[in-house]
Amino acid sequence: MANLGDHMAVARVLASIPQLEPADLVDAVVAEMGSAGLDVPYSAKRKVHFLNIALHCLASEQARGALVRAVEFFAAGLPQVEQIRRLAGLADSLLEPEDERRIEELLRRCEAGDLRALYQVVTEGKGAVCPVGLTSAWEMFEFLLDVNGRPGWLAPHLRFVALLRGRLVHQEPANDPELKDELGRWLYRQRDLLRELDDVAATELELLLRQPPPFQTRTDLPVCLIVEIDRSPVPDDGTDPHRVTHWTQADQSRWSPVRGEDVELPSARLGDYVVELVLKAEEEWTSGGPLLLEFMLAPDLVNLAVDRWPRQISQNLPPRALGQDYEVVLRSDARLRPRHRHRHWRDRWDRFMRGEGGTHVIPLEEAELGAVHDDLIRGCHLVACVLSAPPDHPLGRAQLEAAIDAGLPIVLWCRDVASNVEFREIVHDVVQPVKLKKLPESILQLRSSAACESVALLWDDPDRPIPPVPHLRVAR
Repeated sequence: MANLGDHMAVARVLASIPQLEPADLVDAVVAEMGSAGLDVPYSAKRKVHFLNIALHCLASEQARGALVRAVEFFAAGLPQVEQIRRLAGLADSLLEPEDERRIEELLRRCEAGDLRALYQVVTEGKGAVCPVGLTSAWEMFEFLLDVNGRPGWLAPHLRFVALLRGRLVHQEPANDPELKDELGRWLYRQRDLLRELDDVAATELELLLRQPPPFQTRTDLPVCLIVEIDRSPVPDDGTDPHRVTHWTQADQSRWSPVRGEDVELPSARLGDYVVELVLKAEEEWTSGGPLLLEFMLAPDLVNLAVDRWPRQISQNLPPRALGQDYEVVLRSDARLRPRHRHRHWRDRWDRFMRGEGGTHVIPLEEAELGAVHDDLIRGCHLVACVLSAPPDHPLGRAQLEAAIDAGLPIVLWCRDVASNVEFREIVHDVVQPVKLKKLPESILQLRSSAACESVALLWDDPDRPIPPVPHLRVAR
């Protein structure tokens, strides 16, 4: 038989269901029970009446079942249904009582952020629509206890806690430094319990605990389309053919981009094809976060205006450039950033993630390249720089090579030399250290201005490698 604490908990959940009247609930329970009947004392006080209902319904298995079915009828789609199922003992408990009490204490101290997006992530987009009424991390956890996951994989409620803990460790300021440690201890205990039953799920939880999230500077659970463009080494027939490879990254627990098909296209078709990939991604992905676009370009294509490729909307509306609606950044490949410079790259990125990095703005005046290179290498605090010329100019190309050699993960430039002075004035504020982690978002906002519509941003996270694609060479 349920104890008084259970009765009180059931009464509180019943009272939280909008517009549910005790008398209506009693009538529904009685109808479910049939001839068995139910004699519930009336009370003019709504909460007391619900407590009387709980005391009588939890007294027998038949009444508990009738109560749950009645709540399912009145509150279909609300999280209170699963709460009543668990409190009535009709749902299997996945946690020891002490573990459940402890995680409730911890989650009530957590800010969950976008619950709708988190729900889509932890259910891998396969759950029903996130129920309305969930307002806290604990309520989401409680609901996820009764959401089925894939057989043999980590349960959604544990993935949810691991994602929250990962955000505290890698992304958010330590407002409650003990919370992340306590969540970690709770999760490691669950891992140890899982090892006795399901080693696959335990291994997945271990990875979530040890690996950084795929988007360390983000808390909005984005999805990502990565596109690599390289020239095809075939005789030039006037079409200037290129090979396009793409990957999709939707997993929020680890970096695991999925490769799509390779295509060969004339240069005139590149923009249209990439826009098709973007529209397809918008149709297929349901994680709830923004769609990010990343381009890996051959070194001689690094100044290609990929963010200016137009998306046609209708005959009545003008096209919009991709960079107006999406965060568009560039990535480096092994030709642009050779492996023997990766240690320096990672050191600078780690400094950037600690919030300690600064930006070097290369003067527009003709500067000696050796001095620029020396400034970037010796400036150990530097993580970003602004070039004085685009890389399709010899000066800009040499400056980009100097920045890459120094290990800088963030490089910014204006493709339009005529707008360079105004461009620098506009971006001066967004390249300050306190705003650097939001730079892709800031550039998205600035691209609506004429001086910034030709901005290019190299944003290079060493923890998100792209599986290498063999570079094309002309056959001998």
